Amino acid sequence: MLFPAQQDSAGPRPLEPLANRVWATRKPLWADRLACAWLIRRFVDPEGRITWLDKAQAAPQHAIGFAFDGAHFRNSATRVTYEEMLERLGLARNRALARIGRIVHYLEVQRSPVPEAAGVQTLLQGARRRAGGEDELLREAEKTFDLLYDAFYEPASR
Repeated sequence: MLFPAQQDSAGPRPLEPLANRVWATRKPLWADRLACAWLIRRFVDPEGRITWLDKAQAAPQHAIGFAFDGAHFRNSATRVTYEEMLERLGLARNRALARIGRIVHYLEVQRSPVPEAAGVQTLLQGARRRAGGEDELLREAEKTFDLLYDAFYEPASR
């Protein structure tokens, strides 16, 4: 999978490969960052490595940043980072992923209520309390996002 890099003052940069990359985001982890990490591991770069940055810590060189100011993938005026990733990576037409996006959006910005959001919030809070660190928190959250995806997924009719 390739993605177009963010434009900068020098113009657009070439497409960047997304296989076996280092992905970086900031602590603390909540719905958007956890959903992005799940999306990366499940659909974008299963062999990639995710690193968790402290607030002032710089991302490793050549890492793909997500869900913080200045990252490759970040919030827009209307979408959280997870929704931006879906759009930029060509995954927005996947209805199950889009439904998860609406839940994540609500958990982050508290607009446009989604019926499932309260339950997902409770599960993520439990995962946060149970986890002994960021990697363990992601493993717990992945269970929630996997179950949501399986519940929402509708195979194409033949």
